[in-house]
Amino acid sequence: MASSSSSATTRPMVTPPASTTNGGALTTAASSSDDARHIYTVAARSLGDCVDLLLSLKAAMNAEEQEEQRRTTNGTGANGCTGNAMRDIHHMSRSASQEAEQGQGQDDAQPVSAFVPPRAPIALPQPITPCKRSEMYTKPSVLACQGTIGKHVRHLHDHYRLLFETYPPNQGLSPVHEWTVDYDKRSREVPMETDLEYAISELERLQHILEQYNVTDSSTASPSQPIGRNLLQPVTLQATIDPSHPPVHFQTTFGRELWFCSLHAVHHFAMIKVICGEFGMPLTEGFGLAPSTIKNRLLSH
Repeated sequence: MASSSSSATTRPMVTPPASTTNGGALTTAASSSDDARHIYTVAARSLGDCVDLLLSLKAAMNAEEQEEQRRTTNGTGANGCTGNAMRDIHHMSRSASQEAEQGQGQDDAQPVSAFVPPRAPIALPQPITPCKRSEMYTKPSVLACQGTIGKHVRHLHDHYRLLFETYPPNQGLSPVHEWTVDYDKRSREVPMETDLEYAISELERLQHILEQYNVTDSSTASPSQPIGRNLLQPVTLQATIDPSHPPVHFQTTFGRELWFCSLHAVHHFAMIKVICGEFGMPLTEGFGLAPSTIKNRLLSH
């Protein structure tokens, strides 16, 4: 822990509110700049993984449309479809598990390969719930409590959006003004849930904001929408923990909430993976796995 006599070049310590310490005696040293940038990277990557998934779905929809046009032109009808054009373009983004394995392979003589996602399309499984690719984004899932891919995407996007929008400067307030976020104030029945193109655009917008902070000198970043630079900046979280009681408040930090949004997104990726599998569009092995799960699997092999 840095001492109070650190030089001017040392990042200052931030003392959490007294209610979060034992008699106010504890202080927390600021993270290194490399660690800080990596949190922005992880958050941006989670949004990028979602964009890659939706782009894969869009490509599958285009392939389906082309196949239908081919059948119409040839007059073969549904029975004339060979299935080749209906083969999905699977989600091929660099998953966290793949990156971890490649990183380990650089240090070990025999890199772990058990969790490397397939590189080429595989035979599609028989769908549990038949569904046209053009309907996949909005069709309710039988296995996932009538949820849809679109609703899960909107939900995980809302958490990032609310964290960024409540940053005081985005409300015309001073950066040191009290920062309060309430993830329960989410949007519902909005274009994010039904419009694939709009969803891709909004996810890419937030991803770009985070990537603008992933620079060698964060002080030179000029994002289109300001977000916190100090990961230890205090944030008050308002949450409804019981519908029969008023909301409660917890003291947290921007860095902790940014990490929560990233891990929360992974949870919904897992649900989206179930829905895609139900509709006969399998995703890669690493999609929807938490970092701790990936780490545990790598260590056990």
